[in-house]
Amino acid sequence: MRANSPYRVLDISPLDRVGWLAEQPPEFRDWAARCGRWREYAAGQFVYHAGDPADGLYGLAAGGLELTFPLLAEEPVIVHRAETGFWIGDNAELAETPRMVSLRVAVPSRLLHLPTAAIRALLAERPHHWREFYRLSARNVSTAVTYLSEALALTVRARVCRRLLALAAGAREASITQEDLGLLVGAPRTTLRRCLADLAERGAVELRYRRVVILDPAVLASFKDEQ
Repeated sequence: MRANSPYRVLDISPLDRVGWLAEQPPEFRDWAARCGRWREYAAGQFVYHAGDPADGLYGLAAGGLELTFPLLAEEPVIVHRAETGFWIGDNAELAETPRMVSLRVAVPSRLLHLPTAAIRALLAERPHHWREFYRLSARNVSTAVTYLSEALALTVRARVCRRLLALAAGAREASITQEDLGLLVGAPRTTLRRCLADLAERGAVELRYRRVVILDPAVLASFKDEQ
């Protein structure tokens, strides 16, 4: 992991154009550019583990992240695969509680870190900025509730189609292994393989090494609400 030197106003692109930070007032974005620190991670590294103390917020500028939740089973559950513009760390930071989830780097990634000390100094001086952090918490809660609703109401095929469309984000492929995709949607390997084989037969996808090529997004979209 590498971090930039302190006391430098950063170019925080693309986080000033996409995601939570881009939606906040210019004054708040300027604060992030002054106080933020770039950090780079290799694939497989952990940014933090469940149970760690809070140390600030993290925004994904490039790469991909996996959020895992430690259940009683030996293998943790992947609850979210994050893409550019995603921010995390608000729950533990604002509640001053240990981390609830582990944050793992799926592919080489660049993250903007907003340290705890900077956040507390900002809120002590300008407490009205609480609303910006609350907006982030509301955004992440909405994502969590959406995923829970999908798991309870939708078929495996619908969940697979939704995740592939989200991971591709308008591009022609989703960079994820079949194993990780199965963990992400909560499907056994055999069930996932049958689902992907069916989508491939329909001309929707092509399965390649560590990625899924999207051939026909319309076919995926046609199944995304299947119950």
